[in-house]
Amino acid sequence: MVRLLSSSLVVGASLHASQISTSTAFAPSSTRNVASQYTENSSTTPSSSTKLSSTIESSRISLSSDCDNSNTPPSLRTILDSIVSVKSGSDIRGTFTDHKRLGTILNASLVMKNKTAAGGGALTPLSAYCYGHAFARMVVQSKPGIDTSTLGIFESADSNIVASAAIFDLFSSEGEGETGVEEVETTICVGRDPRIHGARLSDALCRGIESVKGVKAVYTGLASTPSMFEFCRAGKCDGAVMVTASHLPEDRNGFKFCTKAGSLNGNDIDMLAETAAVSAREWYDIGILPPTSGADAVYCSSAVDFMPHYASTLRSAIIKEVSDGDSSSSANSQPLAGLRIVLNAGNGSGYFFNEILKDLGADVSASMNLTPDGTFPKDSGVPNPEYQAMIDTTTRVCEKTNADIGIMLDTDGDRCGFVIPRNNDDASSPATYEALNRNRLIALLSVIFQTTSPGCSVVTDSVTSEGLAKFLEEDLGLSHVRYLKGYANVIEKAKEITDSGKATVEMAIETSGHCAMRENDYLDDGTYTSVKVIGLLARVAKAQGENRQGHLGLLDLISNLDEMEEVEELRLNVLDGTLSTTDDMFDSIAKDIEKAVFTQKGWELDQENLEGIRVRNGSDGSFFMLRKSLHDPVISLQVEGSSADDVRQTVISPILEIIESKGDQYASSINSSALSAY
Repeated sequence: MVRLLSSSLVVGASLHASQISTSTAFAPSSTRNVASQYTENSSTTPSSSTKLSSTIESSRISLSSDCDNSNTPPSLRTILDSIVSVKSGSDIRGTFTDHKRLGTILNASLVMKNKTAAGGGALTPLSAYCYGHAFARMVVQSKPGIDTSTLGIFESADSNIVASAAIFDLFSSEGEGETGVEEVETTICVGRDPRIHGARLSDALCRGIESVKGVKAVYTGLASTPSMFEFCRAGKCDGAVMVTASHLPEDRNGFKFCTKAGSLNGNDIDMLAETAAVSAREWYDIGILPPTSGADAVYCSSAVDFMPHYASTLRSAIIKEVSDGDSSSSANSQPLAGLRIVLNAGNGSGYFFNEILKDLGADVSASMNLTPDGTFPKDSGVPNPEYQAMIDTTTRVCEKTNADIGIMLDTDGDRCGFVIPRNNDDASSPATYEALNRNRLIALLSVIFQTTSPGCSVVTDSVTSEGLAKFLEEDLGLSHVRYLKGYANVIEKAKEITDSGKATVEMAIETSGHCAMRENDYLDDGTYTSVKVIGLLARVAKAQGENRQGHLGLLDLISNLDEMEEVEELRLNVLDGTLSTTDDMFDSIAKDIEKAVFTQKGWELDQENLEGIRVRNGSDGSFFMLRKSLHDPVISLQVEGSSADDVRQTVISPILEIIESKGDQYASSINSSALSAY
């Protein structure tokens, strides 16, 4: 078995503890028997599993006995709480917090405790190991006919939660190649974005994955989140984990999981956390940290490079979009010839997309931020297509180069936004560039599906505009389903509707730029969204041919979309930073707003709204919506109106009056300064 180091490959072999340092990757045998790492002499590894309890006892570190009501020591409670705290909807997210590579598990508990005291969830290598183990078990158990007893794992009191296979292996008597059971053929791929701590977490994940018998981890290095699902879909692996925190600051990191069935949902993450907690308990009982590799080293069964496969699928998709459904390379080897495209990859994982565009004939000479850089330089920052700074930077380059389109990708390539020119019918004069995102992007993509799937449905998140609903339903004749915030929510809803046979949902999309299409198995993919927009651009250019004048007018295709002048999101921070207080404050304010609907002139409650409280405050499309943040102790107020003065008068002032009328009840719990300063 081969293990990957940062710059070399080594053949797996058991090492004596004295041979291990933080600069050397520990490479256990193919049976993953790592007992020799923790014994005084590698030749005295226990020969019988009956020695398990005595070996654990001799290895146990003296831990605090000041237990809580559930008989859980505080140091263990800290670890378990930390594992749960990084759950974030359908993902895992937290602040990267390192601990010592070898030693007692109290090292991890201490850093988790300090990080929790400072605020926020701590994502540690220990947590990564435990989640890797839990995911490997989930993938194996999803296979038909699998008996969990063949995995060599202790069963807990709850049959749905099982203990760590690595602990059994640690003291197992089985020799190399003698597992005593028929191993399951399962492969899990791990990839990451450029964050500097990505390799450390990938190493821990891979080790946790390989702690389950019959499961091997393969490491593909830098990758994008949608590419990981493609690897599953193409049969290259049974499951995949992307190490990324997307658009969050550089000190954050996280995991996105997927299988051949698609991305995990919130319920799946809850199950993973439960199993991860059991794995953490087992390591706590032994008192040591799981094995680890040296700096920038990643333990795995093999190093792979699956990204060229994913790139080839995007290349074929572009050719198909432009060439009337013919995806063969012979249809048109350079279908993007004549187009000037600026890709702003934001120093993230989407840099590879530039080469695809170039190979297909596009002029990409002005593309920027193509070097993956996990420090995210200050002049560009962490890439987010919604951030005005990224929009402004891309706009300036497009203006300078007279580009046909600018594409912006987020860190892990599952979201996108665009900058496009307003058609001025004069190629000799400078173009005016505008952002194509949020409601505009949804509208333009819907124009595409109006042609290919007339009368289909589109599922969006809850904060889309009144004007978008009118455009989709009245102008395009499509069915608009406004659902909940969160890309996993809109995707699950789209699948549910389509599977029911009641309608065909061609697209599930958030205003943030997350977009999943039925034709692409509802894969949330920013680069595939770019493929659709680029394909439309190329078809328009092809239709105009030599008669093309000025820039291609994609904005003309959505000219009937009613847009409000003032669009803002105001965030009310909850002072104690807890989600429980966030729930209480939101419920109270929402009830007060609902009561005010009957007395406040022009307010009309949106009875079909499914998230928070949404109120129309004008016949021109003005509205406001109050909702809880999906992940943070924040209450969000989304407002759209004809002007800032109009919003201030008809929305902000009445809501401030409601808050101030309750005195200290609200003032002591939420920060409403964003409203006061508006």
